[in-house]
Amino acid sequence: MAALRILLVDDHRVIADSLARLLQDDPVIQIVGIAATGLVVMDIGLPGMDGVEATWTIRRQCPEVQVLMLTMFEQDAFAIDALRAGAAGYLLKTATQAELFQAIHTVCEGEGLVYPRAATAAFQRAASLRGRQQDPGALSRRELQVLQLVAAGADISSIGRQLLLSPHTVRNHLKGVYRKLGVRGRVEAAVYAVRRGLIKT
Repeated sequence: MAALRILLVDDHRVIADSLARLLQDDPVIQIVGIAATGLVVMDIGLPGMDGVEATWTIRRQCPEVQVLMLTMFEQDAFAIDALRAGAAGYLLKTATQAELFQAIHTVCEGEGLVYPRAATAAFQRAASLRGRQQDPGALSRRELQVLQLVAAGADISSIGRQLLLSPHTVRNHLKGVYRKLGVRGRVEAAVYAVRRGLIKT
């Protein structure tokens, strides 16, 4: 697997240093400067420009760079703002090392990830701003099951365990969902599911 090139941004140097040491346990992760970065792991509460504003700037100037928010803020409003700004993931600092590794790999693979307790409200609010016209009846039963789990905040591994499918099969179903709904990723697919009432909120 190609190296995952990551920039860490936090207003507490000790946190950034600790994260760098922690991430060294994953052999495919490299901590680099922003010029060669594929992923930015960033806090929201930063001095000067906050993390949401920084995300807007990064995504506007470097659209190929993904942003994963790693923060102490559980409030839904922060997750909503981060998603609107273009963040691909939102995770709390209470996450375990394994959850952090999974979040990084998920985001680097082009999938969205939101801390589950923030997911429903974030998707509901985002759904009020955007939507799709496609008929959910075009989805197969399995695609609809996968979409419902995505909207509930499940990642690919979790979906596979719940539906007794391999990660490869889950990804194929997701590709079918994206194509049929005209969406670009998990976050947009989840917004669609909430807007159409395909999941309970």
